[in-house]
Amino acid sequence: MAIIQGRSIEPAECTQFGDAIVDALVACTKSNRMLAGFAELAASHGFSGFSYLLLGGSASDPQLLKHWSTAGAHWTKRYATRGYHLIDPRVTLTRNRAVPIVWKLAAEPKEPRVRAFTQDADRHAIRSGIAWSICDARVGRAVIAWDSTASSEEAETRQSAIRGQLAALALLAGFVHEAMLVHSKAAGQRTDFRRLTARECQCIELAAHGMTSEDVAVKLGITKRTANFHFGNVMSKLGALNRSEAIARAIASQIVSLDP
Repeated sequence: MAIIQGRSIEPAECTQFGDAIVDALVACTKSNRMLAGFAELAASHGFSGFSYLLLGGSASDPQLLKHWSTAGAHWTKRYATRGYHLIDPRVTLTRNRAVPIVWKLAAEPKEPRVRAFTQDADRHAIRSGIAWSICDARVGRAVIAWDSTASSEEAETRQSAIRGQLAALALLAGFVHEAMLVHSKAAGQRTDFRRLTARECQCIELAAHGMTSEDVAVKLGITKRTANFHFGNVMSKLGALNRSEAIARAIASQIVSLDP
């Protein structure tokens, strides 16, 4: 049993999380536009959009490095020009926090800049949702947000349902972060996936198709112990903590194809 977001998660439920993450990344990487894939993923969880912000600099004076949003180019341009990342509640409320937060636009902000952001975000249908911050030594700080068109009043009524999704969405956000880094130049120095041997690529691809170590061993004519040895190497090279994460990273990097 694991503990996620203060509640116990049964092993079977953790497996479902892993399967959902792999399925989600497959759907996103099959899309010509990753944001379109993530928009569909957000919709499947009851949200209207998705945002990803990459921040550099100090915690007190962050710099906006990258901003992807399903709200469109007009919004991302205004966001950068007006320095909204300095007052965006998705950014400010997740600072120095390792857990996701449920947020909503302020009802009647008094500060002019906050009021401008609130009005602008409202016009672009970003009114509430869930946000999570990840501090990554490779690139800086990333904020992953599942955005909603729900107003402050509507968000209040959805709080209970939203909080029930925090564990799954927080776990999914981590893999989204990895996928976004693989598909951008923001990572600076990417993992060299070519270090995987041909046999290791075979093993992880078969695993991505649902095969167990026993299945892989039979398919490739090797022992189960050898198959697990290859899986151990794959996890080490991809920087993954477990096989599900290794599969997700391999899919995101497109070294594994799930086409029939």
